[in-house]
Amino acid sequence: MVVESKNQLEVIMSLGKVLMDDEITKILNELQNIQPTIYDFIYGDPSDAIDRLNRDMAYLYLDLSFDVVWFFHNKFGKLPVLTNHEKWTIEKIALIDAELKSLTNEIKMDDKFRINLQERFVKRSLESSIQLQLLQYIEEQVEHYASFNKKREKAVQLTMNLLFVLVRLFGDLYSVKQQKV
Repeated sequence: MVVESKNQLEVIMSLGKVLMDDEITKILNELQNIQPTIYDFIYGDPSDAIDRLNRDMAYLYLDLSFDVVWFFHNKFGKLPVLTNHEKWTIEKIALIDAELKSLTNEIKMDDKFRINLQERFVKRSLESSIQLQLLQYIEEQVEHYASFNKKREKAVQLTMNLLFVLVRLFGDLYSVKQQKV
């Protein structure tokens, strides 16, 4: 999977900002029909969890989630169809969640296990050709938006973590497509 430059990312994102509502609806309907578990990851409990912290940040999460969907749709084409999409998505989310938890000392775990998860996190992120420019774009958008209102700050970390998971999910999903599994 090709990793985009900042200029290429900006072009893709600007194209997404001028989409007509019916085009957005078509893309989201396709996501809901082909990958309903990922759709639920965007519009279900994660956005509700952010909303409990700050409603503005929940709306930003939804907007940036569409940016992620748009980026992969624009750059890599139609969504891959997996026969067992729900199991695949749940397993991926659980794996990424464990890896993310290993990055903070606030979560107690065995040191050896933590190191293994951290190493696996780096390895899998590199293997999936994670879209670093996309992650940087997301981080900048979240921090910029949160800077306008102190009440939003309590939802920044959760918002960024969930968007990171979404980017990894899409990267892994489109990697499966390239492998033709």
